Amino acid sequence: MQIHRRQFEIIQEHAIGEHPYECCGLMAGYRRANRKGETETVVCEIAPCTNVLYSGREHGFEISYSEYVDVEREARSMGLEIVGSYHSHIDSAAVPSNNDINFARPGHSMLIIALEHRTPAGVTSWLRRDVGGFHQEPIRVEEAGKG
Repeated sequence: MQIHRRQFEIIQEHAIGEHPYECCGLMAGYRRANRKGETETVVCEIAPCTNVLYSGREHGFEISYSEYVDVEREARSMGLEIVGSYHSHIDSAAVPSNNDINFARPGHSMLIIALEHRTPAGVTSWLRRDVGGFHQEPIRVEEAGKG
């Protein structure tokens, strides 16, 4: 996954600001072949979303259908697509939970930022396979104007 530094910083700020609850948001961009011929997710825009989970927002998140559709419509108007989501884990590792596995759509990336005592402790990205769960994908944070 490739993401610009400022977008990465906004995700971190969102996670810290929502503590003690999980933050969540969507990522818009496109996919391309990297130098090795593998598919790479390129994040062009992020959309912080509201965690509408009714109960348990400390260890889970939910993005409303209407917010998802609004972000998807805006992404399409810019020639982009929803390529994944991001969210925080509070005092737990940045690995997909069972809820994460159920939320993620095949082909989408899921960036997870772990917070320990309101401080970022780790960030990972996981690509949801069509079958068989996730595999971890590298994250490249780029300066604006590169990539």
